[in-house]
Amino acid sequence: ALTWPENAAEFRLWFGDKVRYGSPADAIWQQIKGNERGTFTFYQNEELVGFAQAYEKVENGIHIACLIVNPKVRGQGVGRLFVKALLENAWAQQQTRFITLNVYPENIPARSLYKDLGFQEVGENNDMVSMRLERE
Repeated sequence: ALTWPENAAEFRLWFGDKVRYGSPADAIWQQIKGNERGTFTFYQNEELVGFAQAYEKVENGIHIACLIVNPKVRGQGVGRLFVKALLENAWAQQQTRFITLNVYPENIPARSLYKDLGFQEVGENNDMVSMRLERE
């Protein structure tokens, strides 16, 4: 999954500005705190098609980060299934009251997907659009 972004712009959409494009996999893993945060992979027909993190960033809130879909299967609804699975997992934790994520303003497909799944745009944070979904 760490090799899926094909260029610096795509890499930035996934990791933001904190991780340098071309960094070795172990450095990326360290920077995204891979061993400390809930890390999820999504498989279809035994092939890795999605990667994301979902962890308690603030009390009673799950934050979704570093979500990426394998370029081979983009545009086929895999991202929607993956996000729905992440939401289901987050809501299964009784204490979860809300779910947050950040997305770059120019990432229109992702913003549309999140809005379609009920997320509200609640502001901007470090040049990113902050989105939030409340427990019903």
